[in-house]
Amino acid sequence: MTIIDMQAVLMSKEHGSMFKAQDIMDQLSETFGSPDQVMRSEEEMIRELRQFDVKVVFFSGTVKALGWTDFGEIKARNDYFGELKRKYPDVILGAWIAIDPEWGRKGLIELERCIKDLNLFGVAACGALTGIPSDDKVWHPYYELCIEAKVPVKIWVGHIAIKGRGIPLWTERPIPHVDRVACMFPDLTIICAHHPWPFHHEMTSVLVHYPNVYNEQHGWSPKYFSPRFKKEINSRIQDKVMFGTDYPLFSYERMLADWNAEGYKPEVLEKVLYKNAQRVFGNLGIKV
Repeated sequence: MTIIDMQAVLMSKEHGSMFKAQDIMDQLSETFGSPDQVMRSEEEMIRELRQFDVKVVFFSGTVKALGWTDFGEIKARNDYFGELKRKYPDVILGAWIAIDPEWGRKGLIELERCIKDLNLFGVAACGALTGIPSDDKVWHPYYELCIEAKVPVKIWVGHIAIKGRGIPLWTERPIPHVDRVACMFPDLTIICAHHPWPFHHEMTSVLVHYPNVYNEQHGWSPKYFSPRFKKEINSRIQDKVMFGTDYPLFSYERMLADWNAEGYKPEVLEKVLYKNAQRVFGNLGIKV
């Protein structure tokens, strides 16, 4: 069984952290109870992914709120994700491309380059980190490009772990934001990012209602999910939930042990860990 991790972050000794500000990484490490050492060399990272038989999709994270303001650096970061996928196709599936909409036409051209030339995935629309909710019309050209290219997009929901800093929470509600996007773009494959608390009831409703919406659970240990959401995973949204971590801020030892300890039906756990992602990617013609 190959596990599919729908969100990892690159903490590379060779290419630096996703977080330009050290205090953000320190805060997240404390919040998550991360391992003492989260930075990895490329060799160490690939060895660990192979050890746990995991294929990952990275979140590029290259937005202004995380310190990414130089467009040349953003392009170089994306180039590295493309290089990783080319070098290690057994463990690297691709990357979600984070774009601040304020880049305008230049940002759209960069997303197209990432998809067509680097074989990466669609846009990561994080309202909390950009200040623009996912249903704002400024995102529409990005969604249209992703539909044409047959790649999924990532839309953030729930409580973001970075505290304060002028980062809003209202942008992360599945209803109305994901609801509107899914309604306007029924051919768009939407993977919602991380556990949707405190909006988990809204997320369940959207998952039940829209065939084109899914939800990966990075950034939370499953032992902290609400009893109701756990029940939903075991029943009516079992085909809509996917595994995610935020590796290496969360270790695979911890996350896999926590998922296995929650009493999910074996067939449901298989869907969460890989079958749902495998099916969705396969429907888009993406080889996993």
